[in-house]
Amino acid sequence: MRRIDSLLTLCGAGFLLATCSAKPAFTGDATAPLTPMSCAVVEGKPSAQDLLTAQALQRNIKTSPLYTIPAANGLASCRIRYQDDAVVVLEYQFKEGGWLHVKRDQRIEYTEQNASFTLPSNQKPEAVLAGAERSAFGDTGCGIAWREPETRPAENSNNLTETVFRGDVCNCQAVIRRQADGRVVGLMLKSAC
Repeated sequence: MRRIDSLLTLCGAGFLLATCSAKPAFTGDATAPLTPMSCAVVEGKPSAQDLLTAQALQRNIKTSPLYTIPAANGLASCRIRYQDDAVVVLEYQFKEGGWLHVKRDQRIEYTEQNASFTLPSNQKPEAVLAGAERSAFGDTGCGIAWREPETRPAENSNNLTETVFRGDVCNCQAVIRRQADGRVVGLMLKSAC
C-alpha cells in the first residue's frame, strides 16, 4: 500500500511539473493555442517549425537592447506574421511610440532586426547595436568592424543617411539611420549565415 501511495505521489508531482512548466510542449497541432509569448497572429498559418522559430526569436530578441530599451516604458502590442514558407515576422509597438520589427527567413538563414525609438541621452547608437550584436551572436559577436563605417544616402529616402558597419561572420551588418540634422531615427542589425 505504501508503494502505491508513493507511486501516486510521484505521478501527481510529475503531472504538476508537466502542466506548470514555463515552456509549453508542442502538441503537433499547428492550430493549437501555442501562440508564442502572447503575440497576436495576424497573418498566415504556422507550421510546427514556424512556431518553434517564432518562440526562439522572441526569447532571443527580449535580451537585445533593441527590445529592452524601448520596452522599459512598456509594450503596447506584439503581432506575428507567418509569410511564405519559413518566414516569420515579429512586430512590436512600444508605449512611447517606438517599434521593432524582426524578420527571420529559415530558408536562407536571414535575420533582420529593424528598430525606431528615442535613444536615452546617455546611449550611443553604436553601443546599442554592439549590444544587439552580442545578444544575437554571443560575447564575440559577428566581427563587426566598428571603426570602419561607410556612410551613404539611405535607400528610399532623400533626407536620411545610413552609417553601415560590416562584420566578417554571417555577412552581418549594423546600420544607423540619421536625419540631415544628425538625429538617429533607426537602428538595424541583419545577417545571413
